[in-house]
Amino acid sequence: MKISDLLKIFDFKDARGNLDLAVEGCSSDSRHVRPGDLFFCFSGEKADGHDYALQAIKKGAVGVVAQRVIPNLPEGTPFLLVDDVRSCVGPISSTICGHPSLKLRVLGVTGTSGKTTTTYFLERCLNFLGRKAEILGSLNPTPEFPFHTTPEAPALQRRLKEFLNSGGEYAVLEVSSHAIHFGRVNGVRFEGAVLTNIYRDHLDLHKTQKEYALTKLRWLKSLCGKCPVVVNVDFPSSEECLEFLGEGVVTVSLDGKGEINGTILQTGNWGSRIKVNFPGGSVTFRIALPGEVNASNSLSAFGLLFSLGFDPEKVAIGLSILEEVKGRYKKIPSPWGASVVIDYAHTPIALEKALNFARSMGKRVILVFGCVGSGDKEKRPIMGRIAARLADLVFVTTDDPRDEDPRSTIEGIKEGLLQEGLKEGEGFFVVSDRAKAIQEAIGQSKEGDVILIAGRGHEKYQRFGKNLIYLDDEEEARKAMNLR
Repeated sequence: MKISDLLKIFDFKDARGNLDLAVEGCSSDSRHVRPGDLFFCFSGEKADGHDYALQAIKKGAVGVVAQRVIPNLPEGTPFLLVDDVRSCVGPISSTICGHPSLKLRVLGVTGTSGKTTTTYFLERCLNFLGRKAEILGSLNPTPEFPFHTTPEAPALQRRLKEFLNSGGEYAVLEVSSHAIHFGRVNGVRFEGAVLTNIYRDHLDLHKTQKEYALTKLRWLKSLCGKCPVVVNVDFPSSEECLEFLGEGVVTVSLDGKGEINGTILQTGNWGSRIKVNFPGGSVTFRIALPGEVNASNSLSAFGLLFSLGFDPEKVAIGLSILEEVKGRYKKIPSPWGASVVIDYAHTPIALEKALNFARSMGKRVILVFGCVGSGDKEKRPIMGRIAARLADLVFVTTDDPRDEDPRSTIEGIKEGLLQEGLKEGEGFFVVSDRAKAIQEAIGQSKEGDVILIAGRGHEKYQRFGKNLIYLDDEEEARKAMNLR
């Protein structure tokens, strides 16, 4: 494809330079530009891609898409001017990559929590059913965006193209609210979608809970009538969500409120045995992931696969194959009879559910957690209050400080703990070094205790400003066990 071919499809305010050059790929990160890429200049809060356009050209980019003039571009460099780069990056990237989502079957999963686990249920089941499937999400990010749940559009479209070329059939994609807000999934054709739930999250970006919910719902509504849209209705605002979405939605529930309903017949540390009633019949299956939240996630996956026409008996078998999702309710037994649970719970509702699960496992619950920096400050005391009510002992520490002083996030959590009457040095301890907090929590555990290490799950780096510090909660927990 030549750059001039793009002019026949898209409207640009200005197009100059040698437009007969061939474009072979696309990128929005100058550090990962490949020769032949078209470079998209994003304007962000921390960095402006326009400032890196020359660097991208030096690495082999054949041209740039920008929303302002870039001085000192080499003579003849293709320059495409638009009003807003983010609004057009998805469709242009899809075109450059040959529209891979038109040849794949892309399934999207959105929601405050449960996205990752639901995508893993879908991927494992699809592969069992003989469909080559791949996940793109938190645990399987692109190299350019290791901390993004959903990568930027150029990286996403390139990944879809690579998977298609490898013989892939189904791409299972985590769709974050950031991805929708910033247009990362524009240009992707979806053939099915799931809403796991909507609770409070990401108010640093969306400002209000209503706008956060609407971001997800507008995306889902754009799919209604075009492909199956499954909504797990076991969250408080589900009725309002269904009213917004209108017709064309399939509902699932563990509380008997859906068109497809699940019942947990047995549950324990080994997992759950679930019966699902669907239009025309019922199936019973067992999942290896423990807790009600995982039963709910498996039901969401069942609902989508059933809606896509797969045999429910085979889907039930496929869902039972998944044995573990890294950093999600990961259990590690100790030699002295205590258990460590590592979970990604980083929102108030997720922390509450993880703590309730921990309480069902043991005599006493010891919690280690923090809150991310440069994020929603109002949720910190909320999570502190939840911790105070449901944990027997709390170690407050850092999570991912980012650009904020870690002491600020800790103080926000302390506010909630103190409001519930806990005293520092008795009911809770502040240990800002997360590895040390894990060590102290495990060191104080006894037989029958559950140590819940929450907030980071699979993540392996803490971000302190521009510095990345390696820290893996599971590794630190195992070290602490060996030191005891």
